[in-house]
Amino acid sequence: MTKSRKKKSLLSVVLLTGALILTGCGEEPYELQDNEREIIVNYAAHIVAKYNVKQPEGYRYVYPKPEDETEEEEQPQETPPEESQPEGSDDRELQADGQTQETASADGTDAPDEEETPPVTLSEALGLTNIQAVYTGAELTDRYDTIVPDSGKKLMILHVTLQNQGKKAKKCDILSLLPVFRAKVNGTQEVTAELTILPENLSTWEEKIPAGGSADTIILFQVKEDAVTAVEQLELEVTAGGKTSRVVFL
Repeated sequence: MTKSRKKKSLLSVVLLTGALILTGCGEEPYELQDNEREIIVNYAAHIVAKYNVKQPEGYRYVYPKPEDETEEEEQPQETPPEESQPEGSDDRELQADGQTQETASADGTDAPDEEETPPVTLSEALGLTNIQAVYTGAELTDRYDTIVPDSGKKLMILHVTLQNQGKKAKKCDILSLLPVFRAKVNGTQEVTAELTILPENLSTWEEKIPAGGSADTIILFQVKEDAVTAVEQLELEVTAGGKTSRVVFL
């Protein structure tokens, strides 16, 4: 018997056996279980493969692949290589920065300190045009009129003369300017003028000065007794009419 006829006979036997199993004498068809179906399929494949000359390895059982293995494993993302810098670049940059700083220090090109406001006259600080305000001196005292300083302090009185050098009487209205005086004494003590109701107080002066006449006024401060024993340096910060000016007396 040739190989082809033998193969056909075996296939016929397998198919006939399957038909007998699936049919019965008036009985309900028998339902195969999953494992039974696998047995028949593997057996048929074994018979076919056994007589297939083109498949020398013969029968191989095919195992079902688990569902978990059907999903493709995530491939790790490749990290892009870091950009490389030329060797020694950091050192050169640091060295360049250091040279720049050293050059700036040597040349003295650091940012300059803020310049002080240029000084003006007291008349300019108060915005007076027809009246001249002239500083005539300062004194330290323990009492002025009815005003007594606080404990541990002295009164510093600045004397200012208002002069009308014109040929007509002129009103000097300093009260409308609402001036604020702040004194710096001997380069260390900074104090603000006291508010008083004295008629000669400069910050509240509002009188008419006759032609060629003058009026004596004062600005009153309190300074620490142990810190200021004499007025050697004196300058004012005058704020009037929305403008702040610097006036140097001593």
